Amino acid sequence: MKIIHILGMLLVALAVKAASPIEGLLERIDKGASRKFMIEQVKSPVDFFELDQKGDKVVIRGNNYVSIATGLNWYLKYYPHIHLSWNNMDAELPDALPLPQR
Repeated sequence: MKIIHILGMLLVALAVKAASPIEGLLERIDKGASRKFMIEQVKSPVDFFELDQKGDKVVIRGNNYVSIATGLNWYLKYYPHIHLSWNNMDAELPDALPLPQR
């Protein structure tokens, strides 16, 4: 009976890990985007996020999901040359917009 209980707890832990709200957010932004990131939740009494890189993945580290989501938002907003698009909109912007005529 103890083995079944332990296996059940292990399955619940795996389901919670796989159901990370940040990974769900990344997948809503762009299918497969969650494979480009590593999410690390670190215990800390202070809210924080930090960005790092391991190999070809961006690491977003924070003490809770709100901080991690803030780090993701910062990365998507300020990091140049990102290859993700909001709402799967891949439209190219023109190089220069025409100036209004007076």
